[in-house]
Amino acid sequence: MANNTVIRLNPAFKELIWGGTRLRSGFHYDTPNENTAEALVLSTRENAECTDASGTPLSEIYASRPDFFGSNCRKYDRFPLLIKLIDTMDDISVQVHPDDEYAASVSDDWGKVQLWYVIDCEPGAYLICGFNDELNIEDFRRRIEDDTLISAVNTYEVRKGDTFYIEPGTLHAIGKDILLAEIGQNSELSYRVYDYSRVDENGESRPLNIQQALDVTITAPPTVPAGVLAPRAEIDGHYETLLGRSDYFASSLWEIEDGAVISSPKGSFVSILMLEGTISIEGLDVPLRKGDSAMLAAGLNDVALSGTGKFIATVVE
Repeated sequence: MANNTVIRLNPAFKELIWGGTRLRSGFHYDTPNENTAEALVLSTRENAECTDASGTPLSEIYASRPDFFGSNCRKYDRFPLLIKLIDTMDDISVQVHPDDEYAASVSDDWGKVQLWYVIDCEPGAYLICGFNDELNIEDFRRRIEDDTLISAVNTYEVRKGDTFYIEPGTLHAIGKDILLAEIGQNSELSYRVYDYSRVDENGESRPLNIQQALDVTITAPPTVPAGVLAPRAEIDGHYETLLGRSDYFASSLWEIEDGAVISSPKGSFVSILMLEGTISIEGLDVPLRKGDSAMLAAGLNDVALSGTGKFIATVVE
């Protein structure tokens, strides 16, 4: 079992038809395949669960050490967060996540709110977030049926560092040639609306979930604009940028040039996802490099960080 204050996590991986090669070539991950779609860096999902250095699953740590994770987590009936790195070699299908109320009516999973932070991308890469004008449900249905849906969505050409908040009910998709971090509720409940007429190795189209999408999709443009919530701020020699906040979590980008200190709130542990550089954390023997994930216990004050790098810090709200 890990020490009392800091836990370094080993990721789990997913291979999907649109997965790329950067999680293998650009990180120090020992991925099971050359093409890997997702590295789950904070996950208790079945068959895709993180472990600590001793091989203990995160779900077991969470059950046995409630004080480590903080009182905010105890508001929920399961581990509240799911954080992953996503690498696309092809376009991901256009999809939508329900809210908690709808999810509870059809499954034992949650709905999903999520945040995207673009780590890297090729020139011209784009993603989809919401509609560019308000539709009614019948317009939405017609556009699905006559294959004109893409002309009605908001398409954003992305650059490194772009941030997007995806509330439940927002139609969304990641285009090809994008590497991003996704922070969200611990849910994989998703309804596929459009899949670019793709077929699998057997010539079969992947199923669509049209009625569920009609039930849950917000057919007006997004109410939360793309971009961070607050400007970059210098704090005690390092920089912090509030990327996004929901009822479940808040995430900030930390940029450290020559060390810093970090504190965790009494109500929540802090998830750290390294994006660049190398940073050592007081209480952890192994420095963190690009792609590494660690957790600081709730209620810590002035934990020393040394080195130079960039990471996303996430807390449970």
